[in-house]
Amino acid sequence: MSNEELERKIEFIVNQQAQFASNLGELKDIVTQLARATLNRFEATDKRIDDVDERISALVDAQIRTGENVKRTEENVKETNEALRNLIAVVDRYFSEGRNGEARQ
Repeated sequence: MSNEELERKIEFIVNQQAQFASNLGELKDIVTQLARATLNRFEATDKRIDDVDERISALVDAQIRTGENVKRTEENVKETNEALRNLIAVVDRYFSEGRNGEARQ
């Protein structure tokens, strides 16, 4: 192999290495961009998950309060029913026995 052929081969190898280094730099940039984009998506997803968690907690709290209100309402209805039964009994006695406790004729 002549000196000229050797120099051409060396130049070819050097050019290939330069091209390889350039391509590698581009790939590093692409990987960096993908990593940033992926991290941004993860952070955005985390924020959305946190928001959903807060909303679910608020719904659970509201449901608990609603359940407590239903229980109170049921208790109030029972008390009202009892008071109404007592009133009906008094009115029935009033009309059946008269004002002085005497049976009406």
